[in-house]
Amino acid sequence: MKGEPSTRKPRPSGPLRHACVLLGLLAPLLTARAESGDTTVSVETTVGRDFRAWSLLGDVELRDGATFLTLGYTGARPEAGTALTHQLSLGADQVLGEHWLLSAIVSTGLPKSTRVELIPERPARRLPAVDASTGYASQGALLSVAYDSAGLSDVESGADASLALTRHPLSRALLVTHVQGNTTRYTREDTLWAARPGLGLRLLLGTRWELGARGSLSLYSEDPLSAGQFTEEEQAAMARRVENAVETRRALRRYQARVNRDLGTVLARRMADVNATAGIPTAPARFDVRPSVTWKPGRDVRGQLSYAFTRYVSGEGWSHLLATRWTVRLGTPLRVWASVALQQDHLEAAADPAPPSPVHSGLVTLGGEYTF
Repeated sequence: MKGEPSTRKPRPSGPLRHACVLLGLLAPLLTARAESGDTTVSVETTVGRDFRAWSLLGDVELRDGATFLTLGYTGARPEAGTALTHQLSLGADQVLGEHWLLSAIVSTGLPKSTRVELIPERPARRLPAVDASTGYASQGALLSVAYDSAGLSDVESGADASLALTRHPLSRALLVTHVQGNTTRYTREDTLWAARPGLGLRLLLGTRWELGARGSLSLYSEDPLSAGQFTEEEQAAMARRVENAVETRRALRRYQARVNRDLGTVLARRMADVNATAGIPTAPARFDVRPSVTWKPGRDVRGQLSYAFTRYVSGEGWSHLLATRWTVRLGTPLRVWASVALQQDHLEAAADPAPPSPVHSGLVTLGGEYTF
């Protein structure tokens, strides 16, 4: 899994807390190194117009190139104004003979919440302010098995299959603050289950070329766009309180678009998959297909051109992504890579008869890996 997801003491907050998390991840790696083989640490950051993501992964060889332990941290912010999403993961790889590899990962997304203003307060008209709050968390596991022909002929092949299962506690709240100061809350909580089977194939042609294809299907226990959302009756009750149903529904639609982008990131199989070669999920995905071609002009340089098609859940449209990634080895212990991608989203709008214009975005990913 190298390379390219009572009484309480006061808790540290902000950057200090995040630093403690990273130190907690690195400590087992540094301790294990004295009794094991190679230790690899990789860092990666992805930047878009408003999107930010970063990851720190550590891989320890526990037993003679056959058993590996992986610890990881990934953070993401789909857009400005949303709370950061943090995910911790623990994985293990086991080589079985000359051809097979078995991998398992468990992960947890730390609880997060985002509060945004829907409608400002109007004291002159004695109309209350309306805010919306969203909350997410996740607990998941992924199991995969990979096969490699591992021969020396001019044509070799490989394949892998995986299954991820994730539990997502989702919560939503609308907060209505009246002129008198009291707050009325409309709340709803749901648990969304997501399963994601995946399949990958690759074909090695000589020592310079590699063709690959990967696809996955996302299955949900219920509609991910309605899980944790407010019913029509609850929205109508809120509209009556603020005395402006049209403005309220417009605000809720804008808010829903933001929630979809945030939820698309949260529901990704592994947040580490969200980078310039995988794209930004603007809504929960239904399925995706990703062909690629890789060229190796020498032992220290590797270039890849890839395409990805993602179909979002019903009513949310689809996306195209074209990306290139280049990896350079700087000596034996160090590798660095850079990726650039262009993404085009076609969003569906059921309430608007005119089709919306495609949305274009760009992504840049920089990363590095060092082996001790």
